[in-house]
Amino acid sequence: MTTIGASLRITGEVTSQEDITIHGSVTGQIRMKDGTLLVAPKGHIDADVHGLRVTIHGRLAGDVAASERIELTPTADVTGTLTARAIVLRDGAAFNGMIDRTKN
Repeated sequence: MTTIGASLRITGEVTSQEDITIHGSVTGQIRMKDGTLLVAPKGHIDADVHGLRVTIHGRLAGDVAASERIELTPTADVTGTLTARAIVLRDGAAFNGMIDRTKN
């Protein structure tokens, strides 16, 4: 598992084949071949995200596509399009965008 700390700011493309937890900031694009992307409550993402599983506790602006599951927790603040077979929006999650439940 890789952790991007709160003081780290990344601009560009992040690609991984293992779990990533983001406490900091990422601007650009995130591609997860395997594993789970977790955006921590203080994490801030301004990027399109492609992955297997994505769990968001923090802020995200961009489109999120997951082959398995996307979950927005009560502290999530998301703007964009969510595309996955399973999409979970917990009570309290802020979401502004579109949902596309794929049937792959």
